[in-house]
Amino acid sequence: METGIANMEKGKLTDIEDMPVYRAFFGLALEVERITSGCKSEFRWLRGQALRSSGSVCANMAEGFFSQYSTEYVQALYRCRREAYETITHLRYAARVDQLHADAVDRIVCHYNEALQQLANLIASIERKITERGKSKVSSVSKSS
Repeated sequence: METGIANMEKGKLTDIEDMPVYRAFFGLALEVERITSGCKSEFRWLRGQALRSSGSVCANMAEGFFSQYSTEYVQALYRCRREAYETITHLRYAARVDQLHADAVDRIVCHYNEALQQLANLIASIERKITERGKSKVSSVSKSS
């Protein structure tokens, strides 16, 4: 598989950072960092969990993007989905124990749901391609995903 942004012809992505869904989750991970920075010291564990799960979404997506087979990529994207839902759970818990403002959590959860819809569309697109072409990756992910 080709890497780097030098080969962007014919609508093919060669860099994970060019994917809108990746950019959405990366921005959300940064937002989780920002809104959890004020958690009390006795809730450091909760902040750590939220930061790890939000960062794992991006890390798993990158790992899958550069995998050899499309089936590996899909499995990585399912891990992304699980980590995103874990992050939402941590944020909601933090709001319930008065570590985060509920309106801030509601706003970020709304953005997570939008990004999760993009992720679901990407998974469906790749699974459709696997059904049509088999599990090997052609060279990269199409830009329309």
